[in-house]
Amino acid sequence: MSDNVTAREIEVYALNFSSSHYNGAGSTLSKHYQSGGYSKDRAIKYLERYLITPAAKQYRLEHGSMTDSWYKLFPKQDRLAAAESIADQFLGEFKLGNFWE
Repeated sequence: MSDNVTAREIEVYALNFSSSHYNGAGSTLSKHYQSGGYSKDRAIKYLERYLITPAAKQYRLEHGSMTDSWYKLFPKQDRLAAAESIADQFLGEFKLGNFWE
């Protein structure tokens, strides 16, 4: 079962920690959406790997201790829940015609 607080924490951190990661993800997902090859499941996996995981590692460096593991601070199900929420946000933007270049 996903911990909503933990999932929300990593989601907010990921959205704010690095504009290059966020904009890179937006650009990649925009291209897939515009070409008709967008899949929500693939988008979630992509965001978990290339946006949420780097954010979780950085969060651990900034806010964790030496004995904390990033993957224990943010279990897989929480990272996937955060990625799904971000994927929904991107999809909403795409449906409005807002794309990243």
